[in-house]
Amino acid sequence: MKLFEGFSTLSAPETGRRVVQLTHLPGFNYPLYYFIPTMTMDGRYLVFHHAHEEQVQLHRLDLHTGEQVQLTHATAENTLWYPWCVDKGSGVLDHRSVLNQTRREVIYFDDCEVRCVSLDSLNDRRLFRLPDDRLAIGQNCVTPDGQWLVYIHHDRATFLVDMMASASPHGHSRCLSKGTVLAAYHFETQEHRELVRINSPIHHVLPWDDQHVVFCHPATENGMLWTSLTGGWYTHLRTQDAAGGCVCHYLATRRGLAYEVLGSSEGVLAGMYNPFSHKRYEFVLPEYFGYAHTGWDPQGRLWFFENQQRGSKRSAETLDIEGVHDMHFLQAHHRNGTDTWVKLIGHWLTYGGGQSSHFHPQVTPDRQWILFTAGDPEHPGWNQIFLLDIADLPETQGIPEV
Repeated sequence: MKLFEGFSTLSAPETGRRVVQLTHLPGFNYPLYYFIPTMTMDGRYLVFHHAHEEQVQLHRLDLHTGEQVQLTHATAENTLWYPWCVDKGSGVLDHRSVLNQTRREVIYFDDCEVRCVSLDSLNDRRLFRLPDDRLAIGQNCVTPDGQWLVYIHHDRATFLVDMMASASPHGHSRCLSKGTVLAAYHFETQEHRELVRINSPIHHVLPWDDQHVVFCHPATENGMLWTSLTGGWYTHLRTQDAAGGCVCHYLATRRGLAYEVLGSSEGVLAGMYNPFSHKRYEFVLPEYFGYAHTGWDPQGRLWFFENQQRGSKRSAETLDIEGVHDMHFLQAHHRNGTDTWVKLIGHWLTYGGGQSSHFHPQVTPDRQWILFTAGDPEHPGWNQIFLLDIADLPETQGIPEV
């Protein structure tokens, strides 16, 4: 991937690994939600959120030239992704935008208006409009062939009531809300499909292939659900186990669904799941792992994790992150538990709250870097987007096929 020579470089805390700082805008800068792509396949453009002065919009960064362009001028009044983030004011609905890598377009939600903007021409057009009584509530996706937008919507009048009534002190909603819809829209034919209607909020949907998607969470637990673009059915994948563990974050890779399990009496687990055979492989992560995010390698060959260490605190009022964020790479796994770990990044502060305050690491299309969000070293209180050099990392060894 060609990078603009003017990007500033620094060294990762503790490890000294090369880091390239991509953004310098004031406020909070963070990619599209890390379950889905945020860079074009050719590595030319990065699409990211810029939140500042009570407004959040999408921007395009040209990684070859360093040029930054604002893509959207949305005016939705309530952009909050409830209950998973913090209010940033008006603009695009936060964390619900999607990059269509095949068509080189970004789909975004301006309240009920569903629009898309070309990354090349910057032409902005309307796709369709949700009924006024519906609200887009989850992180959405596009199928790899670029043909279908798969998105989540809910009854507008009851959504916040349902979420607020059921939110736990940790911000996890578990409610039997009525009529959440997982829907699909075809870009060429403008066909609309209702895939699933469920009496539970849906927070994430991501593509497995051109015909299947994975979504979450059931009302009574974290977990992965599975359906196809034919619609009319769904099934459970990895559900809560006897040790109390539930899947939290999960990502589609060519080897299977990579995920971590939180809340288990055995500790924090990592796993890989085959949605067709329902076979899985799981192992225990180090004892110092606390609130973990599985890093996304679309190939499923690099296992790495963002970790918020045990004992870290989160303010209930502001959701400011006070914890220790670091990143670790699993070089080799052994069934006897003697795994080989490499620290990639030491303690690096992030600011603000909710989803825009996590590393949310993902491998870039050229597999030479990990893209992540962290605090601005020169401007405390801001978050910026960085690249971590991983050109020297071998593939993780010892994880069996499922």
